[in-house]
Amino acid sequence: MGYLRCMLRRRVSLHLVLGCGDGESPATPLAPGAEGINRLVAELVSCLEAALEEKAAALASPGLRQVFVLNNTHAVVRRAAGSDLRHFLPSDWLRVREERIEGHIRGYMDASWVPVVSRLDSGGGRTKQPARRRSPLIAFYTAFQNACSTQRCWKVPNPALRSVLRNTVLEYVVPAYRRYLDDHPEVEAAPGRTVEELEQQLSDLFEG
Repeated sequence: MGYLRCMLRRRVSLHLVLGCGDGESPATPLAPGAEGINRLVAELVSCLEAALEEKAAALASPGLRQVFVLNNTHAVVRRAAGSDLRHFLPSDWLRVREERIEGHIRGYMDASWVPVVSRLDSGGGRTKQPARRRSPLIAFYTAFQNACSTQRCWKVPNPALRSVLRNTVLEYVVPAYRRYLDDHPEVEAAPGRTVEELEQQLSDLFEG
């Protein structure tokens, strides 16, 4: 992104190189004659995004891939929106990237937390299970701990994005766990596994 900003500071020269005008800076970034620069900027940003996707594909964990692309897409959007770059990008560019960010959050949840919460659905109903049958709660605890351990070093640097992602996890996992305990009064939460304790553990995610 730094290279793009440097390039735009020299856009008068770029107009000459691209054959977009007589060397005079346009009155506005989208004035006639700026189309070549607009197209070049959009293509360069697309190349950057493609490179990030390629790097993400090399990561083993599907959830980590989503977090990696989420972090970088958010960083690109934030820097583009806060600089002159926004004048050189298509009018729907920001909206499309915001939708991508939402999609990466959904992808992260599908990869990392939907399988965890699904462990609670295997019991079904309020029927008390035989003592020798494995409780869905045990499977949930195991999956929950594995997810937290796997993600212990995952980092979301931007505080606002970190808060959004963390709240998304909390609002999905905690109510499901609380509902299971309410629906199954015959079972007790394991030591260290109260609703509040799980909530606290999830609140530590994405600090790296």
